[in-house]
Formats: sequence, C-alpha cells, structure tokens
Amino acid sequence: MGTSTSKLDDKVYESIAKYTELTRDDILAWEERFTHQCDPGSTTMTMEQFCKFYQELRPTENVKRLSENVFRAFDLNGDHGISFSEFLIAYVATTEAPLEQKLRYAFNVYDLDHNCMIDRAEILFILRAMFQLLGMNDDNSHKYSYEQCADTIMKNLDVNEDQRISQEEFIQGLKQDPFLRSLMNPFQND
Repeated sequence: MGTSTSKLDDKVYESIAKYTELTRDDILAWEERFTHQCDPGSTTMTMEQFCKFYQELRPTENVKRLSENVFRAFDLNGDHGISFSEFLIAYVATTEAPLEQKLRYAFNVYDLDHNCMIDRAEILFILRAMFQLLGMNDDNSHKYSYEQCADTIMKNLDVNEDQRISQEEFIQGLKQDPFLRSLMNPFQND
C-alpha cells in the first residue's frame, strides 16, 4: 500500500474522506483491494469483476443474483463500470450510512428500468434474488409466495394506488414498516 501506487489525486481523497469519514490510510487500503480486482491498468470494475468482489465482501451470503443489481445501483454515471470512487462512496453509504440513504440505494436496486418508479414485475425480480440471498427457495414450504409478497408490498407502499412505487413512497413506507424494510433492503446492517 502507499501513495505511489494510488491513482487518486488529493482532491478526490478529500472528497471521499469527507463523504465517507474514512482516513487516508483506510481509503488507500480500499483502493488497493479494489484495484486488485480490476484488469491491469484499469481504474474500473466490470460487472463480472464487481460480482466476484461483492461476494468476497459478503462471504456468508448468497449475493450472486443480487450483486448484478447492486452493480447497477453503484454505477452512478451509467457507464457500465464502477470506478473506485463510485464503489467506495456507495459501499460506505449502504453499510454505514443513515437508514434513509440506504433506502435510496435500495430503491435504485429495485428500479431495474431506471424510470424512477418501481412496478410489481421489478419487485418480483428482486424478491427472487433477495429470497435466494436469505436461503429461501421458490417452493411452497414458505408461508408467503413471491406473488403474495409483491402484492403486500404494492398494497403497503403504493400510497397513491397508481400501480407504481415512487422513491418517496418506497422510503417513507419502509421507514414506517420494519418487516417490509427487513425484507426489501439488501443493505441491512442496522
């Protein structure tokens, strides 16, 4: 580790440190770990590299399906790659940030088509990944099916009943409903 191998300038370090409250040494350690996963000479991770790295960060969980959606949520500029800055800010925001910030990222995981709304089909897609993460299969041995869960989510979060959930409906609804929050937030640490 050391500043000689770092690809970040002082202003970027200052920005990351301000946002994440990490020390320069912590940022350097994360940068080294991140760049080790990238192709030689590259400063960004592909989806495949990210999914492997994310699995290493959460080794006790089955995050394979979910990691592709997390990649999309972390890819802030939409260039189909994750830079170190995007990664570290998003990772800290989803692991150490206040609940509302975690829920903003969770909303982005569900919003598969980037239209700033979540519909029932998007909920079903992510629920399958979340159930897999929790070790639950798509069999009938569980109290609720994906469809029943999606119906409950739509009923409880779609306040204006337009068959879509806005980011505000999502955040406010999950803040008020601990059960749905535990079910729908892939960034649980609180």
